[in-house]
Amino acid sequence: MEGNQVTQIRSNLSVALAPPLRPFKPEDADTVARLNDMASGGILLTVWKRMAGTNGDPWEQGRHQQFEQIESGWSIVVLDQGSGVEAVMMGQPHGAEPASLEGVDAEWVPLMELENLVPEAWCLNVIATLPEYRGLGHGARLMAQAQSMARAGGHSRMALVVSDASIPAIRLYERSGFEEIARCPMFKGDWTGPGQDWVLMVKPL
Repeated sequence: MEGNQVTQIRSNLSVALAPPLRPFKPEDADTVARLNDMASGGILLTVWKRMAGTNGDPWEQGRHQQFEQIESGWSIVVLDQGSGVEAVMMGQPHGAEPASLEGVDAEWVPLMELENLVPEAWCLNVIATLPEYRGLGHGARLMAQAQSMARAGGHSRMALVVSDASIPAIRLYERSGFEEIARCPMFKGDWTGPGQDWVLMVKPL
């Protein structure tokens, strides 16, 4: 959001958080946009540039997206030990009906087709840690929080989609009990990120 227009936002959280975890705040938007793009392999920045046009700021599009996601039911949890956001987890419950693909950017269609295979799952959309804080267990801590939230919401399974090139992330998910159940070729367009396939992974709860 521009300026200080947003001072309060809903959290969509089904469980209480203990420090260093806390709900997303408006002032986190810059760092969370960066983390969100990192987790996407750069596909988000490609889309934000397209949305911003020649003279616009793609990162403003990214900052604004966090608020739109919360309004649509996403939960955003950050890990903050007092010096600002170090890592983020983002997720949402899937509905019983497949999401419409009408009007969706072509890059996202394969991901959404995979997500439509797991109705009523709790979808883990993002776990990402800033490079300087990696190796400290932040991803595992946020994964445990995501599982608690999914169980509290009454979901019988969690799902996520990851690039086949994201080997460290896939290993984290496998250690957490996720298994691959499907994959779909990427559509890249003007995105030049790594990988060939999107991989759908599921964990029963």
